[in-house]
Amino acid sequence: MTDQPPGPTVMVAVSNPRTESALVALAGAIAEHEGGRVLVIHVVTVPDQTALEEAAANRARIDRTSDDLLAAAVDDAAAFDAPVATKTILSHRGIGEVFDAARTNGADAVVMGYRGARLAGGRVEGSLEEVAHDLPCDFLVFDGRDLSVSNVLVPTAGGPSSDLSADVARALRDVSGATVSLLYVADDDDPAAREFLAEWADEHGLGDATLRVETGDVEAAIARIGGEYDLVVVGATERGLLSRVVRGSPADEAVSALDTPVVLAERPTDRSLWERLVGGR
Repeated sequence: MTDQPPGPTVMVAVSNPRTESALVALAGAIAEHEGGRVLVIHVVTVPDQTALEEAAANRARIDRTSDDLLAAAVDDAAAFDAPVATKTILSHRGIGEVFDAARTNGADAVVMGYRGARLAGGRVEGSLEEVAHDLPCDFLVFDGRDLSVSNVLVPTAGGPSSDLSADVARALRDVSGATVSLLYVADDDDPAAREFLAEWADEHGLGDATLRVETGDVEAAIARIGGEYDLVVVGATERGLLSRVVRGSPADEAVSALDTPVVLAERPTDRSLWERLVGGR
C-alpha cells in the first residue's frame, strides 16, 4: 500500500464526460497547490426497484461506462503533480452518496458539476436540505463546461466562503498561471472600501491581484463585470448555497445572469454537534 500524501484529499464527483475534464483540472490544481491527492468518484444511480447487490452482480455494462469516464479523469489528472485514485459507487441516493463518500474517504474538499448536482438532487428525499446544510467539508460547484483560467475574478465581502474562494484563486494562480482580480461592491463611494479590499488581499496571499471597487447593487456589478473574465469564483454569502442548487433553485441571481463559467464555493461555518462531541476536525 502506498503512503498517502500529507495534504488534503480533493474529491471529484464526475458524471458527465463533457464536464469531467474541467472538474478534474480544478481539483488537480488545488491538490497540487496544497500537496494533496485527487480522488475521483463516479456515483452510478441504481433504480430503486433494483437491489444494490443485484446491480453489483451484473455490473459489466456499468463497469464499461464508469471505467471509460474514470480513465479519462486519470489521464486529465496526470497534468498535475498530485496522486490520483478512482472509485465507482453504486447507490440509490444520487447526491446523498456524494456526501457519504466525502465523509468516509476523509475528503477535505469536494468538486462537482452544477448540472449534475441539480439532476442528482431530484433523486433525494426530503432530508436533502438537512444534508446539504450540514456540509462535511468544503464544496466547489462548477457551472460551465470548459475551465479556462487565464484571468479569474473573485468577488468578496469577507466571510468563510470568501476565504475558500481565495484558496481556489491562489491555486489557479500558482499552478495554472491565472491572473487574479478581486471585486468589492460598496453601497456608496466609500474610501475605506479599497483599504478593506487591499487588506483582504494581503491577508489571503493575493497581494498581487488587481483590485476593483464598484458601487451599487452587488449582483448587478458581478453580472456586469464577470463577463470580462474566464472564470468567476463566488463564495456563498449565506449558508445553504448547495441545498438551493440541488433543489433546482437559482444559486444566485448574479451567477444566473453570467455566461462566464462560475465556481460556487461554500465552506462549513462550524462543526456539527457530533464532530464536537467526538473531537473530530
